[in-house]
Amino acid sequence: MVEPAPASRVYVVGLGAEGWESLAPRAKEVVAQADTVVGGERLLALVPHVAAERLVIKAGLAGLLEQIATRLGERRVVVLASGDPGFFGIAKALVERFGKERVEILPNVSAVQLAFARIKESWEDATFVSLHGRLPARFAAAVGRSRKVAILTDDVNSPAVIARSLLAAGLGGYHAYVCEDLGLPDERVRECDLATLTELATAPLNVLILIREQAAEEGEAADLGQPASLTGGWPYGIPDEEFYQRRPRRGLITKVEVRLASLAKLALTESGTVWDIGAGSGAVTIEAALAARLGRVFAVERDAESIDLIRRNIAKFGVANVVPVHGTAPAALAALPAPDAVFVGGSGGQLAAIVDAVDRQLRAGGRVVVNATTVETAGAALAALREKGFAVTATLLQVSRGKELAGLTHFEALDPVFVIAARRGRS
Repeated sequence: MVEPAPASRVYVVGLGAEGWESLAPRAKEVVAQADTVVGGERLLALVPHVAAERLVIKAGLAGLLEQIATRLGERRVVVLASGDPGFFGIAKALVERFGKERVEILPNVSAVQLAFARIKESWEDATFVSLHGRLPARFAAAVGRSRKVAILTDDVNSPAVIARSLLAAGLGGYHAYVCEDLGLPDERVRECDLATLTELATAPLNVLILIREQAAEEGEAADLGQPASLTGGWPYGIPDEEFYQRRPRRGLITKVEVRLASLAKLALTESGTVWDIGAGSGAVTIEAALAARLGRVFAVERDAESIDLIRRNIAKFGVANVVPVHGTAPAALAALPAPDAVFVGGSGGQLAAIVDAVDRQLRAGGRVVVNATTVETAGAALAALREKGFAVTATLLQVSRGKELAGLTHFEALDPVFVIAARRGRS
């Protein structure tokens, strides 16, 4: 393979806060030999002695890429970036525009690496989010399940704004570290809870690290019939006992075996809109929210105590893309956005009316799943869905769970459940 001539290659050099002194010998050589240096005003100011044409990065990356393109082949172009250019940096755009063979990347220590070093935490298990120039409509949903999160903020999406967003979504169980002006003389690291963070003024250059705290006190969990450990961590098939549910009605939850079969029939997409009608304590809601992590799940439930349990489960499992809807179907469905998938776990005797409402609002290609524990309800679901022209299948799940009895394994049958699945044709 023939290497491109130096003037035909774009060099991307990561700078640390110390500027020139942060560069390795090879990087210093590349920058010193540049004919054109590209970067933000702050980064260009860190290499004042380099005698080269200077292009300042401002709004409009497309125009800048074209300016670089006109110089390739005639001038050695060096693009300065902050820290590691391949970590939410400009390197990706340059490689996409000019190809891997024409881009050389010389990284530095990233701000996130420095931040984790300052708070003395490992970062191989962290989730990374950049809000630079972005409008994160699904930010809380993307962050919510992670135990450890590093966030690159900006002037609009400041640590205080992020804290308010998480608290509004019911995700208050994080301890925050705000790492400001890393590597500079005014460097500062502060730690606090999210409530304090909502009022905290911070320097423009900062990295926010969030680490999830213990989700609940042991006494609170016991009151709700839950174990003290609330860490979760299941990609799917969350054990029944991990959900908050009221003791007097314990057992009235969509069992994990039925839940998985129902979710499979719904064929959820990552960005879909889901209705869970008769959501109960929210077991299906939570699993649907994890599958449709960039979409939204509307948990429709008429019982006020169950709505409270849904909110507790939202906080426990960190799913910020759930909207609890306290109301009775079908009336409560009218104001909801059109769904891609609908689960009916409880109908309150209004199944035909609910199917009618779903028929009017379901998107083309959408799916409906109805769980029924009686032959009469299953028959009503089949009839109502077929009348609306859905393609319908029916499955009877009869599950038995192994249980220890006198040192032996005895199987105990769960109530049989009809899973009625329907699909709307694409228009």
